[in-house]
Amino acid sequence: PRDFTRDIVEAIDAVPSLCDHVHLPVQSGSSKVLRLMAREYTREQYLERIAWIKSAKRTISMTTDIIAGFPGETVADFEETLMLLDQVQYDGVFAFKYSPRPGTPGADMDDQVEEGTKSDRLHRLQQAIDRDQAIFNRRCVGRTLSVLFERPGRYNGQIVGRSPYLQPVQIEAPPLLIGAIAAVTITEVASNSLFGALAQQPAVSGAGA
Repeated sequence: PRDFTRDIVEAIDAVPSLCDHVHLPVQSGSSKVLRLMAREYTREQYLERIAWIKSAKRTISMTTDIIAGFPGETVADFEETLMLLDQVQYDGVFAFKYSPRPGTPGADMDDQVEEGTKSDRLHRLQQAIDRDQAIFNRRCVGRTLSVLFERPGRYNGQIVGRSPYLQPVQIEAPPLLIGAIAAVTITEVASNSLFGALAQQPAVSGAGA
């Protein structure tokens, strides 16, 4: 099957209204486990796609999916996944424990990973994920980003939107900006959100891409 990763990168470079974001599921950093999962790529082929994304003219944030404890995953296989996280430095990861589902090939495989081991591996993954996300968020401090505002915030006078990298951004502003895109200067970060202030009045009204 054709791989569209390069096409996506070229489109993001060429079309300013597209978000600077790619979600590229990997599932595991081990080629052996990928083969057990019946994935049609190896670790090396996946990293080639990551290189395409990192070579883009625009800074593109990357997120992925990872499964911890797939049947047959050894300590060495899991360490390969942790090394992949170090190498790529994703801006967000959706990580899950493998859960056998009746009727699926994985449920009948030998070498099922113990539940406690899966939980421990998921915890170690989450620590690495939180570290990398915090690094990316801190790099946004001082930058001015285009934010699409989606809804009121938790507190009066606060609204919440999304950056081009899909991070939640919170500012103090009137609700009439909901549905608009505005330039926001990022002033501080929390574990999962950015905070900032309007850099200028919004130039675009209505929902954007």
